Amino acid sequence: MTPATMFKDPFAVPTTEDLFVTGIMYEVPLFTGFAQQSSVEIAALQKEMAGAAVKLSREQLIYNVKTLYVTILSLQSQEKAQRSYIKALQRLFDDISREFEVGTRARIDTLKAAADLEKAKSHRAQMASSQTIATAALTSLLNVEQLPELEEIKITIKQIKEGEAGSTAQIQELERYRKARLEIVKSEKLIQKSNAALYPQISLNAFYGQNFGTNDNSNVNSGDWKNKEVWQAGVNIKWNIFDFGEQRSALQKARIARQQSLRDRLQTELELKRLLTEALTRIETAIVDYKSAETEFALTRETETIEQTRFDMGAGDINDLLQAKARNQLALSRFISAGYSYKNARFYLDYLLESGERK
Repeated sequence: MTPATMFKDPFAVPTTEDLFVTGIMYEVPLFTGFAQQSSVEIAALQKEMAGAAVKLSREQLIYNVKTLYVTILSLQSQEKAQRSYIKALQRLFDDISREFEVGTRARIDTLKAAADLEKAKSHRAQMASSQTIATAALTSLLNVEQLPELEEIKITIKQIKEGEAGSTAQIQELERYRKARLEIVKSEKLIQKSNAALYPQISLNAFYGQNFGTNDNSNVNSGDWKNKEVWQAGVNIKWNIFDFGEQRSALQKARIARQQSLRDRLQTELELKRLLTEALTRIETAIVDYKSAETEFALTRETETIEQTRFDMGAGDINDLLQAKARNQLALSRFISAGYSYKNARFYLDYLLESGERK
């Protein structure tokens, strides 16, 4: 309402004490100093980072499943070998017992054979217990009630190829490194968003509605009123001149966050190099251990055969035979364990290279 209207006939201007308006208001920002654009880009980066986190979690799950699977297979193989060992000791004990009854063996030989037999049975019970625990862990991890029969894994020893892992190009393709790199980009967008407060905030708003209210007694049209359409449109500009250092503090925090993300990316790269070097070393050690266990098993098996022949001919001592059998059984157990340890070392490298899902 213009001042001229008020001046021409002020009493003709409708007035009320109970005026209310209902309608629809719409406001859209025209310029926010690129704050909204930065927010959208930050949300997109967070989505990518969430995807990277999901992939890493999946790789961790796959590695844990593979490790438990191989552990169970190793325990099953060792328990099977232990059962064969117990049968051999049982046959030896039976033979010595019969020879003791006819007077060709001393009682001490029977006691020694019985002691080794009980020790072997106890060791087998420990293996079965460990296998039950590993099976329960895998069942819980897979969220199933019972595991199906596990399939054997063929163990093939492969030497590490030159440049198989650890190069900078390989590291930069990993999700762990990509996630750290996205953190840097996100921190830069946060700086841009903090800078938005330095610019004016411009918005367009519009309103359309109707007003209601009875004219008061001082008006010539007292009690006579009608609903009137009300609409308006305008452009608002808001620019903070002074905010007591709040914006400067927010900008400083964003810059510190960027420096932290740069440091985290470097630390991630160095940590990945260390872990990959450790994984390759574990594989090399596992290969050496496997070959050593294989040779030891062959030698102890031959030693056991010789001692068994000597004992059967009466030229050998029961202690020598039992020791030879025990050494051969330990060598076999080590040989089995070394093979599966090599598989675990390979699985660990696959986990670090984030290729476990593909394999």
